[in-house]
Amino acid sequence: MQRTARRHNNFDVTVRWVPGHSDVHGNEEVDKHAKSAAESRQNNSPIAKLPHFLRFGALPLSISALKEVHRKATHIRWAHSWLKSPRYAR
Repeated sequence: MQRTARRHNNFDVTVRWVPGHSDVHGNEEVDKHAKSAAESRQNNSPIAKLPHFLRFGALPLSISALKEVHRKATHIRWAHSWLKSPRYAR
């Protein structure tokens, strides 16, 4: 971030600690949008609305997002296999 801040005069980041979801107005909504964006790049902001320095190249996915995608894909494969299994009909 320091390198980006040096290259862009209007770069401003504020980091705040938020104590879980305890009585913080709007925190549940923000959490929902953050999870949606982490699940798929299709859920991200349109490129034209991003700051200029974020318009080129993709940011790496987080480990937790990769794990969630893998978990969902594994569950879907298992469900399809189970439906085709002779044991499913029992």
